[in-house]
Amino acid sequence: MSLTSPPFAVGGLTLTLDLPSGGAARPRRVAIESTRPVAFSGTVFVGRAAGEVPALAARLHALCGRAHGTAAATAIEAARSGASAVEDAPGGLEALAAERLGEHLRSVFTSRGLGAALETIDDETLADLRGVLGSARSFDAAEPDPERRAAAAAPIVAGLERLGLSIEPGGRFRAAPGSWATSVLERIGPANGDVFLGVDALRPADDDAVVTALAADPAGYSAHPTLAGRRPETGPLARVATLRGVRDGRARLTARLAEIAEAANLLVAPAAERAAAMAGWVTGGRLESATGWAAVESPRGRLHHLVRLDGDGRVAAYAVLAPTEWNFHAEGPLAATLLANRFDGGEAGYARVVRIAALFDPCVGFDVAIRDAADA
Repeated sequence: MSLTSPPFAVGGLTLTLDLPSGGAARPRRVAIESTRPVAFSGTVFVGRAAGEVPALAARLHALCGRAHGTAAATAIEAARSGASAVEDAPGGLEALAAERLGEHLRSVFTSRGLGAALETIDDETLADLRGVLGSARSFDAAEPDPERRAAAAAPIVAGLERLGLSIEPGGRFRAAPGSWATSVLERIGPANGDVFLGVDALRPADDDAVVTALAADPAGYSAHPTLAGRRPETGPLARVATLRGVRDGRARLTARLAEIAEAANLLVAPAAERAAAMAGWVTGGRLESATGWAAVESPRGRLHHLVRLDGDGRVAAYAVLAPTEWNFHAEGPLAATLLANRFDGGEAGYARVVRIAALFDPCVGFDVAIRDAADA
């Protein structure tokens, strides 16, 4: 027997669980397969003038274009001079904050298995969700007038407060009772019976090992990254030390919702305060002559770019390592989490797989197949 969701477009993930017969049980095997074109950047960027790449990277990556553009600019500047480029980009940090806010909100709003079906959301809440998403997408971080930028950010903050997302004066995230935010969190509570594991966070201290391995095998490592003896995860939950050990799906969603509210506050914060709060969002360096790397805390986690320039300043080699390759690794955190849960072979088991996978927030669509282990 096989239970399979509808097929997805090219460039996605397939999650296959082999279950023993006879009721709910832990999978005997979990397979995660990807058709994501991870060598895509090398094909597109190689041979181009380095100055063309940041804008092209931003356009080619629809979901987190600002993070990719910033990573490209930082890696290229590091290859040229060893310096970081983000501080030289007008509104660079604000652009990243706006993107994090918008992408997190969009993913929670639209992910199957998390939010309520669109037809069940009241018109006022739906208008606020769409309004905040539209304002975040159109936010012009490069606007030189700080008063105009603040005015553009004000409706984002107000809309999020109506949705129940805010940061209290002490810095703690609060989901207002009776709000859209609370209703989403209530769907992911312990009543579902989902099992989650502790988080082995991918950290800035890992950059040297990651970049060295990426340089040694760009195509292989960007598709299947590993750190010896570890199962790293990256993203909102990995960025919050106080929540990493909380084995409840609400911790994953709370971390994402909190980053939405925090990003909104960053948009209206004084420049010095914002720069201090975002000091670790973008880093980079030179690996060797004419080879630079960057790490950007994108919405879904730590994003790495690596570039080598030739003598004419053109791209000789390029590699991108995206957060999804860590979180949806064949032996990574999602696979381990699925192996720790019990599933039946019917709709309830399918719904549990979808819900758990959605809490790991893939950047592409995913297909789920549940099979009888005897037939596998």
